[in-house]
Amino acid sequence: MNNIAENTPAVRVSVNTLGCKSNQYDSSALEDVLKRASFRIVPFPGLADVYIINTCTVTGRTDYQSRQLVRRVRKINPEAIVIVTGCYAQVSSDELSRMDGIDYIIGNPEKGKILDYISKGRQANPRVEVGHYEDGTPLSLRARSSGGRTRANFKVQEGCNRACSYCIIPRARGLSKSVPLKDAEREIDSLVESGFQEIILTGIHLGAYGADLHPATDIATLLSMIEANNYPCRFRISSLDPDEVTEELIGVMKSARSICNHLHLPLQSGDNKIIRQMKRPYTRELFAEKVEKLSASVPGISIGVDVIAGFPDEGETEFENTYSLLNVLPVSYLHIFPFSKRPGTAAADHPNQVSPREIKERCNRLRELDIIKRTKFHKAFLGKSASVLAEAVRDKKTGLLKGRARNYIPVLFEGADKLKRNLVSVVLSGFDGDSMIGAAEKRVSGGGV
Repeated sequence: MNNIAENTPAVRVSVNTLGCKSNQYDSSALEDVLKRASFRIVPFPGLADVYIINTCTVTGRTDYQSRQLVRRVRKINPEAIVIVTGCYAQVSSDELSRMDGIDYIIGNPEKGKILDYISKGRQANPRVEVGHYEDGTPLSLRARSSGGRTRANFKVQEGCNRACSYCIIPRARGLSKSVPLKDAEREIDSLVESGFQEIILTGIHLGAYGADLHPATDIATLLSMIEANNYPCRFRISSLDPDEVTEELIGVMKSARSICNHLHLPLQSGDNKIIRQMKRPYTRELFAEKVEKLSASVPGISIGVDVIAGFPDEGETEFENTYSLLNVLPVSYLHIFPFSKRPGTAAADHPNQVSPREIKERCNRLRELDIIKRTKFHKAFLGKSASVLAEAVRDKKTGLLKGRARNYIPVLFEGADKLKRNLVSVVLSGFDGDSMIGAAEKRVSGGGV
């Protein structure tokens, strides 16, 4: 195995990913590097000669999952090379180095040198190479092949200049940097030529796109460029902070042909005192204003929300302020996170921590609200036609084709295999509690919700 590079056509590599779409993009880019070097990519949990674990550290649970993955792959093949990278490796390399079974611990800046580490083979002790976090993941890493995927992530931005008191990610990803507008256009052209029907624009702090460029630009300008080019596919925005939803952005989305009517907004808390302690740059009033304006301006828009339960100092009053705000606003689904102390953040040392029992109870209440919101939003589209991007595989439980509408509604529908990987017009006739149910119309279309 020490001379692994001498026989690369036979070498199997499995890339395992935890966390956000940016991490998924990085893993796809690593797979492209490996394929160009004639390595064979195999899906997890298959037998491989090299395992690359691209980790997340947004919560304590993701740290635990990363460690579990290391133990699992080592059991699958005790002789394999095991490389751990990503945000957990970047900020907690000392912790990982105490684990058995790891050959290399490399930071985000080192991802571009993955072939060098594989060529060096197994190590007697973990080799730690973690560069300065401000360098971040190289934007030169590009994910272009499909890897069997129907849609493509395109990371146009890396890093974060904000300093939210609960978040460790700026110390893992560095300062914000953006792909220049012309480079982004060329990359999109390449992805379109590869046949992707949906491209997801992603980043660590996507709303900061373009602020570091010369001349400076912004996400609304990037979306306007996409609309002007009239691409034969659709584009989705991954996530924006509420204060970054500008009049210009709403104007683009209002009449967009290519940009999906879907937006994910991290609220985190609906109480102004807690928002200030989180060091988030908006108020509950601003959040409500943006959601109501989006809902009124963009037909059929789905607005998802991130919310944290149990941030330090969150009492019953503060939680009820969050719950009541989400209850009255036209949001379509919630992503709920129990507060997780991240060492090195201000919130981890706050004296007024909320008990695990209270955090669990609040998460349960928010999950109940999530069900109510999803059900109401989905049922509003009964009897309507939706443009659904059919996945490459059918739903295991029902055997139906599956996909997402433009506004992110999950859809199961009857149809032939030839519709896979295509945009399909589907009449929505039912709701099973999780997905809309429908049947494909004869035409293939980009219209509908």
